[in-house]
Amino acid sequence: MKASRDRSAAFAWFGMIGVAAFIISWACAASIDSAWEFGVNTLSEFGVSGTDASLYFNYGCMATGALVALFGIGCAAYARNAGRAVGGALLVLAGAALALVGVYTMDSGDAHTFVAVTFAVLALSAMVAIAAGNWAEDKKVSAGVAIVAVCLLVTMALAFDVAKLEAYGIIIAMVWLLVESVNMVVSGGKD
Repeated sequence: MKASRDRSAAFAWFGMIGVAAFIISWACAASIDSAWEFGVNTLSEFGVSGTDASLYFNYGCMATGALVALFGIGCAAYARNAGRAVGGALLVLAGAALALVGVYTMDSGDAHTFVAVTFAVLALSAMVAIAAGNWAEDKKVSAGVAIVAVCLLVTMALAFDVAKLEAYGIIIAMVWLLVESVNMVVSGGKD
């Protein structure tokens, strides 16, 4: 179902705020848990920290996941092609999985691994689908950013251990989400 009036710029803000929320939660968790090291410890280790870092990280995942899901709804609702519609739907699911990372922490065992890997696969799939949609709309810069991001993530998956892949992967995903949010604002309401 297509939305009758383009309010995509409002949904774009959910993406931007989601990035800000995750950066703030990560920064707060890192400042509280001095034992955590970038690229050495996984981000998920914040979720089981004996400090208040666990609160910042887990609630940050839940809030960011909800915001990414709302952004995905906007992507799907205001999509002008199948690539962007599928990418938006995948972002809704990825956001739900990210929110569940804050619920099922590392001490939940296989449940945590499942939601974390599901988030990563869905987010990567959304990048590919939205890149195809952007390419079809002749938005070569936005498509190019996604293509570079996907290539970097695949290369890092082959070269890095989980701690480095997770940290750098989240940074790349946040950059991509900001680019897509700006793309949605700039192209909103135009046919």
